[in-house]
Amino acid sequence: MKRLIKIITLLLVISSPASVLWAGPMDMLKVPIQGVVSILNDPQFKNAASAPDIKKIQREKLWQVMDGIFDYTFISKSTLGRFHWEKTFSPAQQDEFVAVFSKFLGNTYIDKIQEGYQNETVNFLSEEIISPTKALVKTSITGQKTQVPVDYLMRGKDGQWNIYDVNIEGVSLVQNYRSQFNSFLLNNSAEKLIDQLKSKIK
Repeated sequence: MKRLIKIITLLLVISSPASVLWAGPMDMLKVPIQGVVSILNDPQFKNAASAPDIKKIQREKLWQVMDGIFDYTFISKSTLGRFHWEKTFSPAQQDEFVAVFSKFLGNTYIDKIQEGYQNETVNFLSEEIISPTKALVKTSITGQKTQVPVDYLMRGKDGQWNIYDVNIEGVSLVQNYRSQFNSFLLNNSAEKLIDQLKSKIK
């Protein structure tokens, strides 16, 4: 799971200057990536790693960008699965889970982003419009000795495309969390899952 998160994070941080510009979902994916890179390279955050106050400001700016990348509500529903979403969680708990899980997921990525990367390169390969509301953006991430295929599943709504799942070497981010949450909910309540996520949020 840590490797999955690390690769996704790197994909959201750096893109290859040789990448071909595409319209639609791919362009919408590139815009926040450029925003993240701009924040990371901003001279005012040069000492963020050793200065908590500066790091906090940088973190807030990164959150503003990250907040627009993912379809958190759709991801939250998908990670719980239809049964738990409709039967295990009350409407109030659904809203709370979306808010808490969104912050948990966002914090996970931002932690990795602020830790930095090691000159990995991301190439945007292609996009496929599956339906008026779904698209697939194929990318690859290249390190010194590795090349990993990564697919973004994106959901279109009101002219905006957002990530609702990421597939890395056949491993789905949503299915990974769904497996963990389903196992947890076999013997625990919805409230306990929410509380556990809260305990992991800064």
